[in-house]
Amino acid sequence: MKAIQNTGPFAPCPAPFNLAAHVLGQAERVADKDALVQISDTGNTSLTYDALRRSVLGIGTGLSERGMEPGDRVLMRLGNTVDFPLAYLGAIAVGIVPVPTSSALTETEVAAIAAQIKPKLTLRDPDVACPETLPSISPAELDQMKRAPAASYDMGDPNRLAYMIYTSGTSGRPRAVMHAHRAIWARRMMIDDWYGLDPADRMLHAGAFNWTYTLGTGLMDPWTVGATALIPAPRTPPEALLRMLADHRATIFA
Repeated sequence: MKAIQNTGPFAPCPAPFNLAAHVLGQAERVADKDALVQISDTGNTSLTYDALRRSVLGIGTGLSERGMEPGDRVLMRLGNTVDFPLAYLGAIAVGIVPVPTSSALTETEVAAIAAQIKPKLTLRDPDVACPETLPSISPAELDQMKRAPAASYDMGDPNRLAYMIYTSGTSGRPRAVMHAHRAIWARRMMIDDWYGLDPADRMLHAGAFNWTYTLGTGLMDPWTVGATALIPAPRTPPEALLRMLADHRATIFA
């Protein structure tokens, strides 16, 4: 970890701006490099930067073809799979506002959230609780969208809404926290002065794909600089993580 140095004011977020375009800004330069490796004792699966970019922008096209427009909300009820970050970035790429939610929520809790945010569509794994009345897109449909022609990024005001996350905070009642596209820009200070993260790094993060902390720290941070994200497969025992640090040449354990 680098020592924090005072290098003066940080450059403001440029305009126009799109969070997903920023995260995938290195993708064409390092197209054949592994963006993501899901690691396990039984074998690894990987995704190159080219495949990551094509999948994200294909999902953006698919959502737009389903009638979604910039500013519409899409409720995310997906499990612990790579579809979660791909769909999240795919929505943001075309200006749609994803609302990632915990797969542990009950149908009643999800219904209350839906009543507040009024999603136009729901991305829904049938194994994750969700009211049947909400219009939904299945994982199989998402998989088809990945192969659609690439969407164009919806560039615009950095202050416009990019995504919403529900948190109970100190109240004990879930509340929506709104994040602008420029939220990702502020992470550059942490990437540079806290992690010291660079393109040669391989970052191992122990979280699940459908955990919002993993989205930021474990995936979007390394992707922003063109590094490789390492995510353990579901149900990987904690004692295996330190061994995986060495086995997979991880340089940072987040």
